[in-house]
Amino acid sequence: MIRFFKRQGIRVKIITGYTSIFVLTFILGGVIVYFQVKNTINQNIQGELNNSTSAVLNMVKTAANVSVKNYLRAVCEKNKENIQAIYNRFISGEISESQAKKEASRILFSQTIGKTGYLYCVNSHGIPVLHPNPDVVGKKIWAEQPFVKQMVKMKHGYIEYDWKNPGETYFRPKALYMNYFEPWDWIISVSTYTEELKDLINVNDFRHSVLALKFGKTGYSFILDGKGNVIVHPDLEGNQREDIKALDRDGVVSEIIRLKTGKLVYSWKNSENEPFRQKLVIFNYIPEYEWIVASSGYFDEFYSILGTVKKIIMISILLMLGFSLLTSFWLSRLIIEPLNRLMIYLGMGVPQYLATRMPVTSNDEIGMLVTYFNGFMEKLETYSNTLKTEMSEHRQTSEALRESEWRYRTILRCINEGYFEADLDGNLSYSNHSMDAITGYSREDLLQKNILQITSDKDKKNMAAIFDGNGIKEQNDSIYEWELIRIDSQPCFVETSLSIIVNKVSHQTGIRGVVRDVTQRIQAQKALLLSEEMFSKAFQCSPCGMFMADIENGRLINVNDSFLTFTGYDAATVLGEELLNLDFFKNEKEGKEFFKLINEKKSLRNKEIEFCRTSGDIRNGMISAEVLQIWGETCILAALEDYTEARKLERQFLDMTERQRREIAFALHDDLCPQLIGIEILIGILNQKIKKTLPDQADSMEKIELLVQDSIRKTRLLSRGLCPVDIVKQGFDASLSELVGYVEDMYGVVCHLDCDGSSPFTENTAATHAYYIAHEAVHNAVKHADAKKITIHFSTHNNKIILMVKDDGKGIGSQVNDKGLGLKIMKYRAQRLNASLDIHQSAKGETVVLLEMEGPVMPKAEGVIIK
Repeated sequence: MIRFFKRQGIRVKIITGYTSIFVLTFILGGVIVYFQVKNTINQNIQGELNNSTSAVLNMVKTAANVSVKNYLRAVCEKNKENIQAIYNRFISGEISESQAKKEASRILFSQTIGKTGYLYCVNSHGIPVLHPNPDVVGKKIWAEQPFVKQMVKMKHGYIEYDWKNPGETYFRPKALYMNYFEPWDWIISVSTYTEELKDLINVNDFRHSVLALKFGKTGYSFILDGKGNVIVHPDLEGNQREDIKALDRDGVVSEIIRLKTGKLVYSWKNSENEPFRQKLVIFNYIPEYEWIVASSGYFDEFYSILGTVKKIIMISILLMLGFSLLTSFWLSRLIIEPLNRLMIYLGMGVPQYLATRMPVTSNDEIGMLVTYFNGFMEKLETYSNTLKTEMSEHRQTSEALRESEWRYRTILRCINEGYFEADLDGNLSYSNHSMDAITGYSREDLLQKNILQITSDKDKKNMAAIFDGNGIKEQNDSIYEWELIRIDSQPCFVETSLSIIVNKVSHQTGIRGVVRDVTQRIQAQKALLLSEEMFSKAFQCSPCGMFMADIENGRLINVNDSFLTFTGYDAATVLGEELLNLDFFKNEKEGKEFFKLINEKKSLRNKEIEFCRTSGDIRNGMISAEVLQIWGETCILAALEDYTEARKLERQFLDMTERQRREIAFALHDDLCPQLIGIEILIGILNQKIKKTLPDQADSMEKIELLVQDSIRKTRLLSRGLCPVDIVKQGFDASLSELVGYVEDMYGVVCHLDCDGSSPFTENTAATHAYYIAHEAVHNAVKHADAKKITIHFSTHNNKIILMVKDDGKGIGSQVNDKGLGLKIMKYRAQRLNASLDIHQSAKGETVVLLEMEGPVMPKAEGVIIK
């Protein structure tokens, strides 16, 4: 550094020395201020992130406790209702008290809460009455447990305690909800480990609060599960751990999962287009649910204020530097200006033209330097002229050689075939770009190879006979088939023509070859053979009945074993026969319609048909077909599935559902309604007495009486909705009108009926199917679509019946989810009516359920028919 400073000019020495003192002083002070501010910011960052992580942890635990409590309360209250119903049966004399208690215990013990949770009952003394573990029942020592004492004291409510089962080594938190059933002195209890109900946690309860926490400009809080999958995150929510590896360069997710609690500094980017930035995260662990809550933020956002401090320091340094420079320039001008005039003349000694000379104006040292400079430029000019002459001659020779070589190289570069040159032993000496591409080697690597090193084992012997050091015996135009091994060890099939290289005396010195890559052609031939084999095996092994037939006349070309099993035919009988002549379809019209559809659409999916076996049985099936070209002919490839047994099960399930619906309706109408009416009468009598003794309480009793009356009305509506009366006798429009009133009363949803008053149904079963399709559509609109207005349209025109339900709810999306049981039952009812059911979303966003059928309507028969 000292030597460098000595070599500088006087101006530089003055400016550097004078300004260094001021600049270093300001830099030292700025560094002290900068690091003091940075230390304060670090403390504030960790404090804020720690507080935020604790807040998120408390939010998650609170939401989890609320979810567990609500779930246990719902189970407990539902079981109390079940026990009350059984008790009512005992009171009515239907069963004895022992039978009632036995039935109650069966219901309680048939349920599992979470994985190991259960229901049990203790009396008001804390002694178990019912318990899944028979050894506990009747044990008075059980009442000494602290949580049992609390149960006896509360009798109703929610408690939490720590518990371990026999054989376990540590206590785990457990939750319990209880309700008191006074007639039998039972405290009905539902308990389970809280960790087993972690799936009840509704992330939406606290997602907004978690995402509302911000640190700096883009810092946020987030939640991971024990496997590193994102549960709550402003950008990555719903992604699996593998989906965010591109953003996680330092593997911070794995480190968080390993540590579970602590803090880390890591690199992260919010998207793939952004650069990685340093980030700080503080995290904590919730062992009950295997969740990790964390808060993080970017250092550069927390340290943004440091940028302001840095700017202030830099501006101060620049101002000080400017002041010192002005002072230095003023001092240097007094010293340097006389020297500058000499430097200008010396600067003219580096001219653009070597013929330039400097005038000698003095006899001092400067004059001597000018004389030396003029002599040097004169010699340099002489050397330059000589060099230009030699370069011109050399350029002409090089251009001629370059043109000849360029033509040769252009040909080799432009051809698609590979070209190589090798000596008689097969050592490669030249290859073109196409040869490099065929083998996969770079030019440098390929030229270090012997031809046998890139030859497959099966062709090595033939190629060794050519490249044996003796050259080609006879020159011919034969094309060799040659299998190369590429750099990636993959085979490459080529066609090669070889020729010899001779020297000036016509002696063979090497062999050149032109190589054409035919790998794709060879592989295509092999793939075609493999595809044909795979198709044949898939066709024969398919569990569906597969057949190929001529599209023009339905002549069967091939069938698999499943098709023969479904139909009862043998291969010798059906092959070559037309499908319509085999009585495969139940009626000829359905068969002709099938061939018409496949000719028009060229593809058919899941068309229901009825087909015949050789025994005469008529079976229900689902057929799909595609049109394809086989050996130049247009054929049909079809797959048939037998759904006869499935249809029987659907019918039995629907009948069972109808029976249960009627039983519930009768129980509501014949059991609950009379009890409510009795309560209404008792309340009326009590109200008359209260008016005389406690007139200020009479209004409350009247409100109770109105609520009971409303309950009676709603119970009757619910009973009528579950099991309507004879719809044909009452009128289908009247039944729909009752449905409209029921929906408006029960759910408060505006429901409008547009009906032309027609009665196309002649049989109550068919009318019931149509009614329940409308019933299910209306309930779906209320429960799943959050509809505010529902319209039911029913009309008959030109012997065509139309039943349509529209709602203004949130819609069903682009595709209907057929996995729902309700939709499956609706479609099954439509099939029973031989009707078409279409569920879609209109252009206005409305959900439309459209049922169309021909009238008058009779239900379609089910089951296997014998011809």
